[in-house]
Amino acid sequence: MALSETLSSFVNAIRGFSEAIWKERNLKVHFVIGSVVLVMSHVLELTANELLWLIFAVFSVIGMELLNTLVESIMDLYDTKPHPLVKFVKDVAAGIVLWYSLFAVVVGVIVLGKALFGWDQSVGKLIALIFVLFFPTISLLWRFVSSWRNRR
Repeated sequence: MALSETLSSFVNAIRGFSEAIWKERNLKVHFVIGSVVLVMSHVLELTANELLWLIFAVFSVIGMELLNTLVESIMDLYDTKPHPLVKFVKDVAAGIVLWYSLFAVVVGVIVLGKALFGWDQSVGKLIALIFVLFFPTISLLWRFVSSWRNRR
């Protein structure tokens, strides 16, 4: 690949990235929250490991939001009339962002909770357990109640 082709690829990637940020409100929100967390990480005394976990969480959420934006845009190409599969794909893509956001919350509670409030890591463990056990349960109950209401 020639240098001009490589440079062109980077320019296109930056163009797509900036367009996504410009158009997507949630992406802006994730960048603001991620920026606040990373600025805080410079002020706090964190280990290299803690810093890496925070950076991984921030980059993961933003990456998943970009992926969600991509999936929704592709689905919009095919969504000439409302279709349940298009809605399902969009909802699952949004669910991925939500799940990674919950992961980021757990990382934040463990790392920032310790640095800011002296919390033990057990607080983060408990929140992670709640998310993993109760979030799917609540989601399934919500689905059950919704489908039950629709049958009436």
